[in-house]
Amino acid sequence: MSESKVGDIVVVKTETQQQAFYQLPDGGASTFLCAISLDDYENLLLREQFFAFATEIVLARIRASGSNVQFVQRDTAASPEANPEASLPCWSCPHGEGVRDWLRSGQDGPRSPNGVPLLCCRVGVVGAFGLAGEPARAPRR
Repeated sequence: MSESKVGDIVVVKTETQQQAFYQLPDGGASTFLCAISLDDYENLLLREQFFAFATEIVLARIRASGSNVQFVQRDTAASPEANPEASLPCWSCPHGEGVRDWLRSGQDGPRSPNGVPLLCCRVGVVGAFGLAGEPARAPRR
């Protein structure tokens, strides 16, 4: 089976929505596929369905023209060596979107002794302690 690129799905952000367009590999005119509001795009499930819908539209258009294509998704994830944080449990956790965003931002913040960010759902902070020998103080209001 020979592989040849038939185009790209390009997503463009406007003031109110994300819009998907089909772009031919030669850089020719793009074709509008679908759109989703910015609020709905923030929902991970809806975002995944948006991309799946745009892909299905492209495949249906190509097949309607008489071509028999098969969709092959390339893994675009960077190698773990390129991202030192990829070994953290938050990187592959379905609940870790906030932690991944924080890690991508490059901010350095509090971490557990084993290096996991304190934002991680696997880390539980049970108390804060002062210097040894000092009495505990009530928090100021």
